[in-house]
Amino acid sequence: MLAQIELDFFKGAGLAKACKLEGDERRNYVLAQVERLLTTEHGASPLAVWLSDMFWTADEGRTPMPWEKTDAIPKPGYLTNPLLSLKEQQTLTDEEMARLKLILDIAGLCHDLSLHFTFDLKEAFGVKNDWWMPNKQLVEWLTTTEYEQIAMHTAYILKKFAIGVYMGLHYQPAQDAMAELFSSEYKCLIREPKFTNMPPHAYVKTILDELLRIKRHWQRGRRLKLRPDLIMLHDEIYGVVPLRFDKGVLAAAKALYDYMDKEVNGRMTRNNPFAPEVMKLFAKKVREVRSEYLAEGWLRDDSLEFAYLMAHAQNCGYGIWREEDDAL
Repeated sequence: MLAQIELDFFKGAGLAKACKLEGDERRNYVLAQVERLLTTEHGASPLAVWLSDMFWTADEGRTPMPWEKTDAIPKPGYLTNPLLSLKEQQTLTDEEMARLKLILDIAGLCHDLSLHFTFDLKEAFGVKNDWWMPNKQLVEWLTTTEYEQIAMHTAYILKKFAIGVYMGLHYQPAQDAMAELFSSEYKCLIREPKFTNMPPHAYVKTILDELLRIKRHWQRGRRLKLRPDLIMLHDEIYGVVPLRFDKGVLAAAKALYDYMDKEVNGRMTRNNPFAPEVMKLFAKKVREVRSEYLAEGWLRDDSLEFAYLMAHAQNCGYGIWREEDDAL
């Protein structure tokens, strides 16, 4: 089985010599092979996916791929890939074991990149293992590396990771900004690398630029000593994460913040007989604020911005209200 994998995926790749490499040389060899496998098609799928499937399932965390065995075995009826079992590994020579370990490193990174799961950045790239922006070391690596396919897939993982963070914080304008990220230059949405015709450098730059723009917007709000929920209310009224803070919108956000802090926070409880009225009263307050602070056409009842505010108020009613230092 090992010999067949080497023939199918590493013919002429110098695997026997490479398994003796250490440190940066070994890391560069792994990256070069992963780049090749991500690029090379096999039928309808890149070789990277095929190699990943030889060892790992589509689960996060590199769960071993089960291999069906025909003779009677205990439930669930599958055994682990024999190359991953201790018994099978004991039959390999030292040289074969060294090649297997290298192949597993390559297959593991192929797995995470192809399925867009986070992985150990220090181990893979030699940079700080931090998926939150701005990781300056990661940004530099992504914008200077020769491994363009790896950079694209890694940037897409960053995009997914950020969406998850924004979702957890209920920061919907930022969540939607990343989920529906659009390249005006290439007139396309930023989807998975396999679904784009954008040049790799432009693809990576579009994702990084938006992540850093959102981060800087938040930092600007914190320098203005705006509370986290106030920043989000401003952006929810605006409908997007804007380039700057608007004084009029900020005044409207402040009025809603004060109301939510006093009249909504923690009120959506079973023991509060007036809980069903909390959202109705908040919607009424939004309309009052709209009339007092905003120009005609803003915050229509059927608008996305109105929905953002109602969702924010509901979370606040259940007690999700950020403290002064709870920043992104």
